[in-house]
Amino acid sequence: MKPSSPDVIAALDAAWDPESGVLGKLRDGKYDPELAQNYLSILDSITIEEGEQLPSDFVRLLWFAPIFSEWQSKGMPEFVSESVKSEVANFANKVLDRVIQLLGTP
Repeated sequence: MKPSSPDVIAALDAAWDPESGVLGKLRDGKYDPELAQNYLSILDSITIEEGEQLPSDFVRLLWFAPIFSEWQSKGMPEFVSESVKSEVANFANKVLDRVIQLLGTP
């Protein structure tokens, strides 16, 4: 899918929703593995061609996701099991890897 696709923009935006988005829920210390997998699938479906202009909404919704996910993986509430904390850290790493694939590094 193209980064300019309304479906991509809507899906990336929905990930930040506090009620139903994987990133929004993480903000409250809640991890949903199904939502996480869906988000990674969305990221995997995006293709960017060399030199393609990226919509500002796409960049706005994407660039912060790896940083945010890593912060949340390190700040999970104490009552969360170690296995879930490990899943969140793994999710954060996958988000980072995919964003690097999409946007590149300096």
